[in-house]
Amino acid sequence: MDFSSVKKKVLTQLPTWWLSVLLVFFSWFIIKQFWIAIGSNIYRAVSYDHVFGFSIVYFIMDNLSLIIHEAGHTIFGIFGWRFLTILGGTLLECLIPFMVAVIAWRNQKLFLAQAALYWLGFTWFDAAAYAADAFYRQLPLIGNLPRSAHDFFNLLSQLNLLSNYKTVAWVLFSIGLSMLILSIILPFFHNNRSREVNLDLKL
Repeated sequence: MDFSSVKKKVLTQLPTWWLSVLLVFFSWFIIKQFWIAIGSNIYRAVSYDHVFGFSIVYFIMDNLSLIIHEAGHTIFGIFGWRFLTILGGTLLECLIPFMVAVIAWRNQKLFLAQAALYWLGFTWFDAAAYAADAFYRQLPLIGNLPRSAHDFFNLLSQLNLLSNYKTVAWVLFSIGLSMLILSIILPFFHNNRSREVNLDLKL
């Protein structure tokens, strides 16, 4: 296979895979950040130097997720169950990007589905860092709330899992990593799906 044929093949695939290439680049920073945060320095979850392009993306994802998180406490608080009220922040934070990803995928919006899955992976990383802080509760809480208001401290305490906080954090991190990987390889499934649709139309 000569260079011209390889170049032609790459250019043919570029319109489908360009976002995946960017996500691979961004993923290096976000995975490294939360790996360090959970493993040795929890403050890395809220203070980390990103490259300029990704710092904007991170700022948007982080603040949007925070707004949704706080709204989740209020929305699920309607049911009057304290455990669900506490869990509601993280629950809604993960639920919104998941719903966007599903709707985008069903409507053949590949790039939107990829972006939503990437955002979903970020929310799981966010939850992982929060869980990793459950025992010592060092991270500052919004509104200067007391340490006793820490979501995962309360959740894990009620589930008798506080001593296993690091294990919980790494499980959540693994789920987030899976979402990032899925967002990157999603075009592969989209291409297969498109071929199946075209085949059905021909029949």
